[in-house]
Amino acid sequence: MLKHYLSSTDLGKLAWLINFNNKIVVTYGEFFSLTITQLLTLLNDTNAFKYISQFNDAALSSYHASIAFKDELRDGLNETVAHPFPTFVLPGVVPVAVPYGIFVRATELVNIIKNHPKYTSAIGKDLNIIGADSIVDWSTAQPQKIKAKSSAGQIAGGYLKGQADGARIECKRGSETVFTTVTNVSKSTFIDERPNLIPNLPEKRQYRVWFLKGDKVVGIVSTIVTITVEG
Repeated sequence: MLKHYLSSTDLGKLAWLINFNNKIVVTYGEFFSLTITQLLTLLNDTNAFKYISQFNDAALSSYHASIAFKDELRDGLNETVAHPFPTFVLPGVVPVAVPYGIFVRATELVNIIKNHPKYTSAIGKDLNIIGADSIVDWSTAQPQKIKAKSSAGQIAGGYLKGQADGARIECKRGSETVFTTVTNVSKSTFIDERPNLIPNLPEKRQYRVWFLKGDKVVGIVSTIVTITVEG
């Protein structure tokens, strides 16, 4: 099996995303018949993640400068010269805003490319979408980073898919005492559109996730995520 190709660090993820976007734009976008929407989404996501990374670096530097200034104001020698307050400068032009889930979208695009008939391992290495050799013990594999969020009565969730073929999503609603299957998914996201058991009343829901290999449940069930669905 292969490890996931994405780095575990934000700096590594940024470097990967920039390389992936640049090579898709220059070489592989037309080759894989990617749409304008797919290309523009990737470009905007890359610019957004690059900007927020630079923003965070600038904010951290500004924070340390403001702390040092505050300490000098408090403990410095008595002077006659007034010192200007430190300022925060944005790192360039603010890019187009994008939805959450940049690397969810990026990995979905990777899967589209890997399933394309023109895809080769040489292209995979060039795009850095092939991980290093690793053995996955599916008897102990456990889904991580389980998320679920309610909006207008619909629940959108996700999990870290890794090398699994998909996942079984289970839920326990309101007064229910056992988990039941909501759906099996092949992507890293899921939707639950079921109404509340009692209409117009808020409802507590608990979600958990199992990995799938083929159509078989494997490994250990995830930790439980609990949310409240508005009535």
